[in-house]
Amino acid sequence: MKYIFLVSVLLLSACSYKHDSLYVGSKKVTEQSVANTKKTQIVKNSKTRIFITVTYLDSFKNQKIVNTDQEQFVVGFHFVAFGGKEIEKDLSPKDLKINIADSTHLVNIRKLKSNSQILKIIPASNPWSQYFLVQTPRINKNILKFTLQVDSYKKTILKFEKNY
Repeated sequence: MKYIFLVSVLLLSACSYKHDSLYVGSKKVTEQSVANTKKTQIVKNSKTRIFITVTYLDSFKNQKIVNTDQEQFVVGFHFVAFGGKEIEKDLSPKDLKINIADSTHLVNIRKLKSNSQILKIIPASNPWSQYFLVQTPRINKNILKFTLQVDSYKKTILKFEKNY
């Protein structure tokens, strides 16, 4: 009986975090990024053409790369290959039309490199997608309407809520 108790104690202690503070910070950032990420897809002729993820960086105030004086979003685009044909296009900021809170504020769009530090806090970022950092001055609203249009595809609207 003593041996069973000793073995179970050893197993339980071996499977737990030794220094929980080492893991809590990265786990919290991951949870924040997942909670503030929305996904959508652009469909044309009944086929999905582009998968889009938009992550609102409002709750990442503890990160050095987030500017608390601005509304910041990371937008990811993944072009879908179907029928063996690649339709990927190298997007640039001029290919995107983005409005935040009904276009009442100036929007700045910058393409991110695949090794950008900000992509390390974005959930499921991958090297085959294209990412853009979208920024605008701070908006004094609790719910932000994020409108996105890529080239001639249909407009997409997502709503994000601030963490007050």
